[in-house]
Amino acid sequence: MRRQSKKHRQRSQEAKPVRDALREEVGYCECCGHDPGRVKYGRIGWVFHVHEIARGVNRLKALDKRFALLVVCFPCHDELGSREEWPEARQLAALRKSRPHDYDLAAYLTLKNPKAPNAITQSEVDAFT
Repeated sequence: MRRQSKKHRQRSQEAKPVRDALREEVGYCECCGHDPGRVKYGRIGWVFHVHEIARGVNRLKALDKRFALLVVCFPCHDELGSREEWPEARQLAALRKSRPHDYDLAAYLTLKNPKAPNAITQSEVDAFT
């Protein structure tokens, strides 16, 4: 297993309360809609992950930004790795549908690259809703 840098470990610890609160608040998969009260997965029940929509070097910046996070079940978390099937615009559309009060395309684009404010357009996000 790859070792985590001190910077990454510290950033993860700082973001943990936000991520735990979000997981508790949402309580279902924002991609497929599974609810642990309705459906069980495996012996331990339905496990939710907090997924960062931003990838690569921006992932660390997104660890505690509600506008860049999705709460997803274990099977959906595996699917989100496919850029072809789940591009950023589709993930942002899922966030917009599930938590419209947290959806902020401008803030997300600024987080990723302040010099590219139109890297993803609202119409691209709307295409997935």
